[in-house]
Amino acid sequence: MINLTYKKVSRFNKRKIFLRLCKALFKSAVVYILFSIFSMVVAPFEGFVGYQPLSIAFVAIYICFIFIIELTRGTVFQHVFSVANSLLIVAYIVHILNVGVINASLEEFILTMDLRFFFSVFAIGGFLGFAKNMLQFLNWMNEREEIRFSNYIKSL
Repeated sequence: MINLTYKKVSRFNKRKIFLRLCKALFKSAVVYILFSIFSMVVAPFEGFVGYQPLSIAFVAIYICFIFIIELTRGTVFQHVFSVANSLLIVAYIVHILNVGVINASLEEFILTMDLRFFFSVFAIGGFLGFAKNMLQFLNWMNEREEIRFSNYIKSL
């Protein structure tokens, strides 16, 4: 009887992990496809060529975080990686904020864009995402403690 219960729980966990893995792969693939489409759109502009290596590194790390967060959903590691992901986004935007002015040229047309305001708005959004993830982490810890406390009260 004990063996059958163990196999049932083990099979359920394998299926659950497989579904998480599929969901993580799907989300990561969607982000990769969106980045590929965006990079093809801005590829003709010469002003964006200097930002491409940094953008590729950022997107690669971001996709890894998406994969890990989705794989660890429902655990403490989900919240830890979510906070780290938010900090990564803020650090990337602050790094780009130092540049802020982009000169793009396409054949004889030259376009100068001052994007510092938009980058600042994105940085504030990143800080709000960081705060949201921290509050979700605290809420998760609170819920876990309430469950432990209610089980302790029941055992008395």
